[in-house]
Amino acid sequence: MAKSVKSRKGRIVAGLVLVSAVVGLVILLQTANEQHSWSSTEAVVQERIKSGKNAKVRVEFPLPGGGTHVTTLSENGSIHETGTRVEVRYDLEDGKVVDAALADNDQGFWVMGVMLGVVILGSVVMNLVVWSPARPTPEQASPEAP
Repeated sequence: MAKSVKSRKGRIVAGLVLVSAVVGLVILLQTANEQHSWSSTEAVVQERIKSGKNAKVRVEFPLPGGGTHVTTLSENGSIHETGTRVEVRYDLEDGKVVDAALADNDQGFWVMGVMLGVVILGSVVMNLVVWSPARPTPEQASPEAP
């Protein structure tokens, strides 16, 4: 196996996996940071919608201009029952909500971050193995004198 990993294809694959995982982690961190910069407010859960293993909540929250906004958000964190108050982050453009998320929705970012971190760590180790110089065989290490 070590021979096939150290081949040209093995080196290319190991490098691509490392680059892809690092790019994925950077995008994940940018997205999480962007979401944390959004405005936040308190919302009221109007309805909890469960479909299989997925759960969503319909929430209503006030907007800075005086109106209210109703939207359905994925529930990845703790369970929110109807009538409970939750913290919602939202992004406004031209006075309209273009994106929103529950403020306690960070579990998805943590899970993906840890998974990508493990992939990066494994890929670094694989690249060290792939790009390390070949060890001399016993015959090459101690040539016999004629």
